[in-house]
Amino acid sequence: MIARADRLRWVGWIAVLAIALPAPLVLSELQLFTARRFVIFGLWATSLNLLLGQTGLVSFAHAAFFGVGAYSVGLITLHLGWPAVIGVPMSLLSGAVIAFLMGLVALRALHLYFSMLTLAISQLLFVIVFTSYDITLGDNGIHGIELPALLGETSQVYWFVVAVAGLGILALGLVWRSPFGAALQAIRDNRLRASFIGLHVRRYELAAFTLAGMFAALAGSLFTVVNKSAYPSLLDWTQGAVPIFIILIGGMYRFYGPLVGAVAYVVLEEIVTRETLYSNLVLGAIFLVIVLVAPTGITGIAERVTGRLARRGTRTAEAAPPASLAETLDNQLEPISRDIET
Repeated sequence: MIARADRLRWVGWIAVLAIALPAPLVLSELQLFTARRFVIFGLWATSLNLLLGQTGLVSFAHAAFFGVGAYSVGLITLHLGWPAVIGVPMSLLSGAVIAFLMGLVALRALHLYFSMLTLAISQLLFVIVFTSYDITLGDNGIHGIELPALLGETSQVYWFVVAVAGLGILALGLVWRSPFGAALQAIRDNRLRASFIGLHVRRYELAAFTLAGMFAALAGSLFTVVNKSAYPSLLDWTQGAVPIFIILIGGMYRFYGPLVGAVAYVVLEEIVTRETLYSNLVLGAIFLVIVLVAPTGITGIAERVTGRLARRGTRTAEAAPPASLAETLDNQLEPISRDIET
């Protein structure tokens, strides 16, 4: 029998699909652009949450992986003349290789030192991209990337992005709920105890780091397909605050938290940018309030509210009187009648 929480989760995913798939039929091009940002940022933040929420690793390199994926599309079109869509699966390989090599170095340290190493290496990648004019066109970036005819319309690009990002999110969900994901949670809760029960902690962390970088690169490749450009600032460490912000808004320890947070972040960013000149200041203040008032994020608040309503409904059902006097008499006389029959 399916538990109540699982039923609600399935209903939620079906509702998301029912809203996402027909979106091009009812939304304008500007609204579709916003919807594509929901999807891309959701995948990017979900990949980081495999490290932050599942494994307990605070990495500042996630913008670098996003940029690596973006340049995977840009470079194959610039130097090889291949279609841009080939760069999307190629981004998985490039992101995995870069993340694996970075993890080999950074995971030699723990806690704050690990975070600082990821920051240093990611900034090194940023400088290489920024200054390599012969390869990446330097600080000018790669612009005007052409898409194949199959992606000539906005709606076609939208469905392509939703399909690829959906597969990526599904893969991350399978990892989250797998025995491998359970081992990562054990490492997050108590690293020393996990090693005592036989887990090779560093190997698990390296695998998680590689997977997270791979799917962050996939999100970056979709960004380039949508925007038809790749530029160095995508790798800058300041961009890495975006997925962290999204995770904290949505909820860190729930798989669907970053997806909810991505919608909330994009909506907030567009409203604040449109209504005020000090968007970063306002967004920073909102972030501070969320951390102080609702550290479990939107999904944590929603689960507490629904849990209280469910408990209240249970207590009400237990305390509810019979519908009529006849039912009361029947309930009282039923055991007596059974005794007489026996």
